[in-house]
Amino acid sequence: PIVSYSNTNPVASKKFNHKKVLQNLNIDDLKAKPPDCACSHSHFVYNPAGHVISGDLNIVNNYKLRQLLSKGPKYREPQPINWKQNFKLLMDSVEGYAKDWAKREKVEVDTLSEWVKSVRSLIQIRVSKLKGSMSTKAPSIFKDPQVIEELSCLHDKYVVVPADKASNNIVFVCKKHYIDCLIKELGINNTLGNPTYTLSTLTKQEILENHKSVLISFGVNPKDEDQDLPSLYWIPKLHKNPYKERYIAGSSKCSTKPLSKVLTAILTAVKEGLQKYSETAYSRSGVNQMWILKNSKELLVNLQSQSLKHCTNIKTFDFSTLYTTIPHTKLKARLKELVSLCFFNKKGTRRFKYLVLGWNSAYFVKNHTESRKKYTDEDITAMLDFLIDNIFVEFGGLVFQQTIGIPMGTNCAPLLADLFLYSYEAEFIQGLVQKGEKKLAQSFNFTFRYIDDVLSLNNNRFSDHLHLIYPSELEIKDTTDTDKSASYLDLFLEMTTDGRLNTKIYDKRDDFNFPIVNFPFLCSNIPAAPAYGVYVSQLIRYSRASSKYVDFVERGILLSQKLLRQGYESIKLRSSLKKFYGRHHELIGHYDKSVSEIISDILPQS
Repeated sequence: PIVSYSNTNPVASKKFNHKKVLQNLNIDDLKAKPPDCACSHSHFVYNPAGHVISGDLNIVNNYKLRQLLSKGPKYREPQPINWKQNFKLLMDSVEGYAKDWAKREKVEVDTLSEWVKSVRSLIQIRVSKLKGSMSTKAPSIFKDPQVIEELSCLHDKYVVVPADKASNNIVFVCKKHYIDCLIKELGINNTLGNPTYTLSTLTKQEILENHKSVLISFGVNPKDEDQDLPSLYWIPKLHKNPYKERYIAGSSKCSTKPLSKVLTAILTAVKEGLQKYSETAYSRSGVNQMWILKNSKELLVNLQSQSLKHCTNIKTFDFSTLYTTIPHTKLKARLKELVSLCFFNKKGTRRFKYLVLGWNSAYFVKNHTESRKKYTDEDITAMLDFLIDNIFVEFGGLVFQQTIGIPMGTNCAPLLADLFLYSYEAEFIQGLVQKGEKKLAQSFNFTFRYIDDVLSLNNNRFSDHLHLIYPSELEIKDTTDTDKSASYLDLFLEMTTDGRLNTKIYDKRDDFNFPIVNFPFLCSNIPAAPAYGVYVSQLIRYSRASSKYVDFVERGILLSQKLLRQGYESIKLRSSLKKFYGRHHELIGHYDKSVSEIISDILPQS
């Protein structure tokens, strides 16, 4: 038998109010009566902005509400237990199983009657015991009048949103400041406007009808609920100094979402094809033109490879506002070239006729296929052009077309940005090889990029070539910490005096001035087993990233202490740690520590 869970809804919809605020906005009403602002009297003002932007929950006066908010938006309130209903559900499943078994074995249903009675008796005994040890009442905090009043007051003053890089944390932003930032981003009150966004001359209904008809022509059937335009909103980047905004097009029910999902599957196949081609070229030429990383785990594999025995130089870089600065003309042209590379060989001879989307994978076929989800290179190019040319956002009753860049929020946005940058990187490397500068090309072999974050190893001239690699529209900044160290993704890299490269976990959220919520609370209405599984998964992550035992222990202690404060049991954490040691000893074998030593260091007896 398989035990499955259907989770109750988290409290996020009751905490966050940015969607509701934006849905009710009208630009004319805003001009006539801007939102009130009382930030000058608040202790939570962020001085550089002159308004409240705070993740400090002391801004909440009601203790019950403050405690609930501290558990994050994914917290699920405990539910009252209906023992009769639960008993009925269990017995219906047992009897259903007995009927299915009897039908499969071609015997009478009564064959398992005694078994059903035995199970019924066991369930009744178990329910009786649980009734005496468990509380069946769990009133929702949102039914408390004082909590309702406090939350309403907060929603009147502030826009409540998740923090960037810490989506389980709640940030309160002055409502006036939040709306003013969106007005500034869209260039509404600026006579010159904002070149990224253009006020559309089409009505919302005209845009939606056009999207629907074109998607149908592509063989993509939009759902009735996917008939809306994205609303532009932003979340605070509290890890930046000063704080910045990350603008996102909320496209959960967007009219182009079905097309974006199809293109995500198609571009994933295109990317995988380019990666295979690049790997083959690397093995033959010794030159790496594929810098794209899947995650930090893949980076660690590369760092531990035999070809990187000695490290002489570390550099990291970051693209500023990558998504909103990519020129549409160049994006469409570059994507068309990459798609063609997958369908044609270098001589221009066609290799494949279709790219087919299967149930679990996408694949190329040379000639005929019965699949309805088949796309030629021309189909894919046309879909990409349409999506890029039809990026609209809604704000205050106005509709804007995004004429530069791509919105964060649409499904295929990371792939569009990834492949766009790859096209320039591959072109640069191939150009060096063609000019006979193979040695220079090989100096870029230990270059890695995850979307807009770049890491360069053993290449002290990387900075000199940036303007030759990437288009002038993109701004890239050097973010290296020191000559010997740098933080990249969730890793901190440091060179030793003898040229070895040590790594450990890096979490930019450690610098936040409030506690970070990143693990489930055991008092949440969730099954306990997966919650303890989080402990093991984090230990796996820490052991992979930590070159030194002391760094692994430091992270393990912080994690254990945090989970203990969140209701986890020490004895079960110790059991999980033993399980981790037994199943993943290859990750910690180089520490040369026994399981008892690790438990003693990470979870000492109180």
